[in-house]
Amino acid sequence: MGQLNAPNGTLEKQLNMSQPINFDNHSPISADEYDRTVQLALPGYEVMHTMVVACLQAYLPESADLLAVGSGTGTEIIRLGNACPQWHFLGLDPSEKMQAIAKEKISHHQLSQRVKLIQGYTQDLPTDILYNAATCILVMHFIPPSGKLQFLQNIAQRLHPSAPFVLVDVFGEKTSHQLKQLMPILQAYWDEMGLSRQKQQEFLVRFDQGTYTVPETSILNLLEQAGFEKTMRFYTGLWVGGWLAFKK
Repeated sequence: MGQLNAPNGTLEKQLNMSQPINFDNHSPISADEYDRTVQLALPGYEVMHTMVVACLQAYLPESADLLAVGSGTGTEIIRLGNACPQWHFLGLDPSEKMQAIAKEKISHHQLSQRVKLIQGYTQDLPTDILYNAATCILVMHFIPPSGKLQFLQNIAQRLHPSAPFVLVDVFGEKTSHQLKQLMPILQAYWDEMGLSRQKQQEFLVRFDQGTYTVPETSILNLLEQAGFEKTMRFYTGLWVGGWLAFKK
């Protein structure tokens, strides 16, 4: 299986492009297409969310307050909220369009009384309100390397000691041989899932223009520096990893 043919050059050139993303106007996936596309594009997406539920259920009490950083269209809040009827959530996301979709879905699932949505960033939250756990799913790869540590520190500062933290992110250096080897497998997977070649190219080009992926070793180091410990990887979907860590 060959590499994707890109309109702006080779796949290698695509993987070296990095520009900031405007989540409402120039996201790799538009808000109204996000749920369907991400399920097709990311291997094991549904299983990953099931594992997130299991990880948090294993370490949280029956009643808990959770912070969902980059809550997007509300998928993890809905999955966790349905599984754990006494958990309460603060969903934080900078995208107005994503938040509007999340609000509608959360209302449909009758979770509105247990969920508060805020448009903004973790750094804007008060530091005197602490949460029993936090999630950050498919968000950190949008943050440039220079901002990743502060991003994780902002989350850690808003957690109780020993609180579990779930991080799910695309990982690997864009120029690495290993990541390039995964591209033909991803293409075959996308073909099998019915994602058109045009959609594949659009997704890959726009995604690589605005993401800043780093190797797993860097992610583990960043988590430790930010104030987390006992990190374990609980999920792998080719280029996407899931890690469970605990606030020191």
